[in-house]
Amino acid sequence: MTEPTEPTAPEPGTPDERPHRRREYSGAPSTLGLAAVIVLAVGVAIWWFEIRGSESGGSLDSGGLGIVELVDTMNPTGKAPAAETGRAAPDFTLATGEGDTTDRLTAYRGEWVLLNFWASWCEPCRSEAPDLQKLQDRYGRAGQFTVLGVNQQETTSEVAEFQADLGVTYPTVMDRTGEVSQAYRVSRNLPVSFLIDPAGVIREVFVGRLTDAHIASVLEQVQ
Repeated sequence: MTEPTEPTAPEPGTPDERPHRRREYSGAPSTLGLAAVIVLAVGVAIWWFEIRGSESGGSLDSGGLGIVELVDTMNPTGKAPAAETGRAAPDFTLATGEGDTTDRLTAYRGEWVLLNFWASWCEPCRSEAPDLQKLQDRYGRAGQFTVLGVNQQETTSEVAEFQADLGVTYPTVMDRTGEVSQAYRVSRNLPVSFLIDPAGVIREVFVGRLTDAHIASVLEQVQ
């Protein structure tokens, strides 16, 4: 009785007579391993930028700037702040155009505020600025009415040039990270303005350049 012999691999160029024979394949494990590493990296990035950011109460590296919590005693609506009429305006702290000081929305409580989101590249913003300045000059009496500009993600020099070219002197703050614009649902379709009453409640939202009718509505309420 002959002893069994180990099967031998077919000679090169000859057909494999045992197509069901198990073949070695190392591609799948390495591919799955790489995919797992990518998924893990993405998960860590999401945790770092979103969860860590929310726990710190603002954007990373924001220096405490951006949206801040509005305490209940300063919210007469009983509802969460939101960028819509009848709701308390989301509170924020941002650096001024000069960059060495900050300004907070709730610092203007007790007066009407026309909160205007703008950028220097926006032509309607440029044509609207002189009208906003006239409103500030005529009705910006201490403790009664203020135009507050929010520049969207530009440099201090760009803001300064805009102000110098158009004679803008009403207060302006810098939304460098875009966090405040996002909270107010303001995209790149500028300008957008919010009329906020002395109690901090949004009374009107104006999308696009302020028209004569918009200005008349503002004056009717402010006066």
